[in-house]
Amino acid sequence: MARVLLVQPPAATRNKGGSFAEPIGLEYVAAMLGSQGHEAPIVDAWVDGLDFPDIQQSIRDFAPDVVGITATSVLVPNAWTVAEQVKAISPDIPVVMGGAHAIYEPRWTLQNPAVDVAIVGEGEDAILELLDVWNGTGTLDDVAGIAYRDADGAFVKTKGREYNDHLDRLPFPVRNERHQAAYSLYEVVGKRGCPFRCTFCGASADHRKVRFRTPENVMEEVAELFGRYGKKKLYFNDDVFTINKQWAHDFCDLLLRRGLDIEWECQTRVDLVDLELLTKMKRAGCESVVFGIDAGNQKNFDLLRKAITVEQAYVSVRHAKEAGMAVWCNFIMGYPWETHRDLQDTIDLARGLDPHFARFFIATPYPGSPLYDYAKERGIIKTLDLNAYSQDSGTTILELDHVTPEELSHFVYKANMQFYLRPQAFLKALNGYRRQGRLKNLLRAMPAFAEYLGRVRGYGSPVVAGAVPGNLPGEKAYRSAAG
Repeated sequence: MARVLLVQPPAATRNKGGSFAEPIGLEYVAAMLGSQGHEAPIVDAWVDGLDFPDIQQSIRDFAPDVVGITATSVLVPNAWTVAEQVKAISPDIPVVMGGAHAIYEPRWTLQNPAVDVAIVGEGEDAILELLDVWNGTGTLDDVAGIAYRDADGAFVKTKGREYNDHLDRLPFPVRNERHQAAYSLYEVVGKRGCPFRCTFCGASADHRKVRFRTPENVMEEVAELFGRYGKKKLYFNDDVFTINKQWAHDFCDLLLRRGLDIEWECQTRVDLVDLELLTKMKRAGCESVVFGIDAGNQKNFDLLRKAITVEQAYVSVRHAKEAGMAVWCNFIMGYPWETHRDLQDTIDLARGLDPHFARFFIATPYPGSPLYDYAKERGIIKTLDLNAYSQDSGTTILELDHVTPEELSHFVYKANMQFYLRPQAFLKALNGYRRQGRLKNLLRAMPAFAEYLGRVRGYGSPVVAGAVPGNLPGEKAYRSAAG
């Protein structure tokens, strides 16, 4: 049996908020490897605060046969460094890289010679087949859904791997009990894939086929987390939790019948919820819902292929609040075509929707997304240094048509100030954290938030005056729809 070391590389910046995301992808791979008798521990550099020398020592201590590394685009430089450390210990140890960047940009991933194979798709079955190859059975070309360099150094991409349509056969993710206190929430994946084609999202180019675990199978995992680890706070890491309303109803019915005292969060779309479903989700323990709004007016919704309306945003946020949930809304600012007016509309829409929490990100052209292709074709990407590919970096890597980088930073700063420095908004956010039992998280995160605001506070030309309440974008239509 093989010894496979799985690594989540260090983040580009230290997490000063005190909570971390569970490496759910690596945990699934570890579970699959373990089910076949392989040894596959996870080195989570985020949680353990490991620097590169620490990781290299972990590699030496474990003496792996294979090293697997996961990386989003922004983590690729650090993932490459880990790969180089592996090769410095032994050039004969195969290095496999998976994650979003490998899926969408396998050629780019393999630019570093320390990476031997990029997994172009889901990794649970691919890693097992790779182990067979390195054990002397077959060749790399026999493994679907990978990319590699041949003996002459030429790039080779094998035939695509069919997505796993039978998610119930996957073993539950391997959980690290030692890390459970550090993870803000334990993650559960009820379904994979997203059918929508939002311009800013890499999933619009791939990963569009939606596959479901049965509600019963998900319920088994939830019960295990509750019984074995005592986890009462969960996050459903589905692209769209309510993509199938009947599935959501059925799962909530199971939760209600089991009577588990758990709280959970999820993300979804404003066009795929209604008051009845949201109310049942709340009764079943859903304390918080995240809506991806992502723009501030109908023009940009249409340009982004969001397939939603401003009116739907108002109605669904209102319904979620009526159901008793804490509501998060995500916004993105700085698309190449946006004007000052568009940016102000985003601020005004955030204030008009009045969720408990609002997050304002800077548009980033992630490889694999139509936005990346659009920006690349127009030649408006200022850098290919992946260290800069972070939505909360406080700066843009795009050349914008109508807004300077300084003006964009000013608008993002203004958005946070105008949203949160309203007394009712601050109290609402505070109450939302209190209801979720996460006041400590808020206190730990405040220094990081202050640092972020410092990064985005730019100096540019004066911004346009904000719209007055009662005349916000879409509000008239909302009031008409809401009766």
